[in-house]
Amino acid sequence: MSFLKRMEGIINKGMTTSKVALEKAKGKTKELGEKGTLKIKIMQLEKQAGKNCAQLGSKVYEILIKMNKNTVSKSTPEIKPIIQEISQIEKKIDENEALLKKL
Repeated sequence: MSFLKRMEGIINKGMTTSKVALEKAKGKTKELGEKGTLKIKIMQLEKQAGKNCAQLGSKVYEILIKMNKNTVSKSTPEIKPIIQEISQIEKKIDENEALLKKL
């Protein structure tokens, strides 16, 4: 085998190896990007749930103390929509965490 043929073979092998490595890196980068996006989404949802919980506490305080009512339940009209929103956020968090585990 001539020197030129050997060099051509080495270069071709190197190119093939580089292509394979780049494809693997591309796939890993995409996976990491998806994981990062899901983690950010989960953090945003948790933050929103925290705000809603604070709003719920304020509303319960307002009903019991300022409106001088004796009881509050999850069906109290002033707090029912807040509780429903918190439940929806919790479901979204669970869905996103399940997606994250699949990656």
